[in-house]
Amino acid sequence: MQYITLLITVPLAIISVLVVLANPESATVFLWPEDKVLQLTLPMWQLAVGLLFAGFFLGALFVWLHSQKTRFRYWAEARKSARLEKELEELHRAAEAAKDAQKQQDLATAQNENKSAIAQTAATPLLTTGTSG
Repeated sequence: MQYITLLITVPLAIISVLVVLANPESATVFLWPEDKVLQLTLPMWQLAVGLLFAGFFLGALFVWLHSQKTRFRYWAEARKSARLEKELEELHRAAEAAKDAQKQQDLATAQNENKSAIAQTAATPLLTTGTSG
């Protein structure tokens, strides 16, 4: 992009310097044709440099206005991204909490099953093998 800028700027600068050097005479600029009230007489080089500056600032204004739409889109997407990241973080926390609760419930269930198995084992009489007699 910088090379394109240089490719455009350098020839324009050379041309403007050549215009300045080649045109030292004055020129009269009218706002409207045949208008004697709003007229301006100035050297041709001032007119050329003034028009170049006006063109530069007008072009910069158009580029800025055009990029404003892109900046607004970027800002909106950044806000949306931040909101979605926050929502995703909350969902991850909720999923982790649910997973922890499920683990606690599974652990409690396993402990209850172990207790009932132990109680059931204690309630059954021991079988002994032996000889009677």
